[in-house]
Amino acid sequence: MARFSLLVLSFALGALPPFAGGRDAVAVEVVGGVDAAPEPEGSSEGEKPEVKMPPLSAGDSILKDLDLDPRGGAFDRKMASLFLDQEQLERVRQQMIDLDAEDFRKRNAASKALAMVEAPVEHLLGAARRDAGAEMSRRIQGILNVRIKKRRLDALYHVAGKLAAEETPGWVTRLGVMASTFDSVAHWDLLRMFEMAAAKSSRQQDREVLDKALVAKQEALRELAAFVIGFRFSGDLAVSEIADAIWDDDLLKLANARGRAAAGDRRVTAALLDLLPSKSLRVRHEAGLLLRGIYGKDFGFAGYDPAERQVKAIGRWQNFIGSLAKDRQVAPMLLGSGVRGEFMVLVGKAPGKEGTVIAWTTSGRKMSGFKIAASMAAIRPDHISFDDTTGFIVASGGGHEDGRVAVITTDGTELWSASGIPVEGGTAIMPGGRLLVAIGREVEELDLRGDRVGVWQLPSRAVFFQRLREGRYLCAHPDGGSLAEYGTGGELLWKVDGFNQPRWVERLQNGNLLVVVVADKPKEGSEQKARGGNMEVIETSPDGKVIISRIHPKGVNVISSAARLPNGNTLVGTEKGLAEYTPEGYAVKVWLKTVISSIHVR
Repeated sequence: MARFSLLVLSFALGALPPFAGGRDAVAVEVVGGVDAAPEPEGSSEGEKPEVKMPPLSAGDSILKDLDLDPRGGAFDRKMASLFLDQEQLERVRQQMIDLDAEDFRKRNAASKALAMVEAPVEHLLGAARRDAGAEMSRRIQGILNVRIKKRRLDALYHVAGKLAAEETPGWVTRLGVMASTFDSVAHWDLLRMFEMAAAKSSRQQDREVLDKALVAKQEALRELAAFVIGFRFSGDLAVSEIADAIWDDDLLKLANARGRAAAGDRRVTAALLDLLPSKSLRVRHEAGLLLRGIYGKDFGFAGYDPAERQVKAIGRWQNFIGSLAKDRQVAPMLLGSGVRGEFMVLVGKAPGKEGTVIAWTTSGRKMSGFKIAASMAAIRPDHISFDDTTGFIVASGGGHEDGRVAVITTDGTELWSASGIPVEGGTAIMPGGRLLVAIGREVEELDLRGDRVGVWQLPSRAVFFQRLREGRYLCAHPDGGSLAEYGTGGELLWKVDGFNQPRWVERLQNGNLLVVVVADKPKEGSEQKARGGNMEVIETSPDGKVIISRIHPKGVNVISSAARLPNGNTLVGTEKGLAEYTPEGYAVKVWLKTVISSIHVR
């Protein structure tokens, strides 16, 4: 007997074409923001008809909002102003030191100068504030208050995207200087875009600069240089100290392999296989990510899995790739470098005049007429999941018998929806159209008629459930204080304990975990106790064992979800609204003031 009633069944799920974007696609075009120019109603004799311009993409509309209109005059000059050169960077660093000078006039002059820098320096100021005293911290906050509305980091991401899409020589040095200012993990998406932009703009005359950058102090700069050499020069390094700098460092081997993969070099497969057993967790994760992207296959490898499981998965990869050597007709897919192009933000919220789901650009600009948001309006989703294998979106909401689920295509067409199911933990769609639904301590497998055809038994209640990729599902278990990943039949693949009632979790593209937890009870008289707040968002290493950062919203009792933006900041949805935080945990913008049920950055 069906567990719930189907409302709509348009056509079989398997009949639709696969989603053409995907998390590893070079660019995912999201049209929104600025409408196209209207068609002229008519033209008088002798007048040239008005040319209809195509609508701006989300990224172009962000640039236009920031006075960087790609269609306007002086765009190249304005674009260049977002990049520090080495002299300017050294001056900025000295001004940051001067913020703590004994001379009041020197401190004031540094504050004014830093407020006026055209290039993004907010991330440098935020990092400096972590170890600053009270006076310097107040000054930095004042500077950030002046600068934050310009959203220069957002502009930098989309400008780098334009450079990555074109062959524009002369940008390698400027991209390298800017890359050197960023943390290679916290700004993962931005630096991947920088790598591709530098690769596209590089020429033979840049080789000396790149070789020097390979031994630079800054990790992000070394990675960028290794990527460009892999992309532009086919990874062919002369035997030298420079070559040794790459081959003795797994992170640089990985970056070099990313560049070769982005250029379509088939020989990169051997290098990626060699990196799967790396001592670096980040290297293992990203090497596996690249192999899956190249071949469109998944042999169960995860760099954070138990060692025995990793060894078996590596063996399966080796067997598969070994078999391809005998079949010249099978070749890896050409792919980008992990660059994910343009993003959109979907926000589920309390009912209001704008509906229950709003689409935004990554700078917080509402996107009108976005069909996916309209299709989800009746759900008010607690969970939104994009599935690149099937090409569908699953939205679910409601933890009681009034719960609903909808399956939607990426163009916003609802395939089917269902009601009468307590979707407490979330849903995921499987190849073939079957649905997995987490309810309490069970994950039920339902067919297209709503009949239960299978069930998993979980060790404890799941309040979050999401498909990561083929054969891998992520769960949060608040009662056991654990996060876990399960296989298609419900078998446990990976687990980490020690979390305080985890309520929500997302595995980021860089492998790290964003986790919503109940905040540890603060000590009497501590700053945390004074500011209140019962929940927080923590970011951990891919294995969940090392806490990298914390976001503790002031006076917040319920955090529903969080999501990472391409500028490195994090959106946090609460009972009070939607706010954006820097990697250091400082609130920089309130997007929305209403109850937030879910956030999804895509």
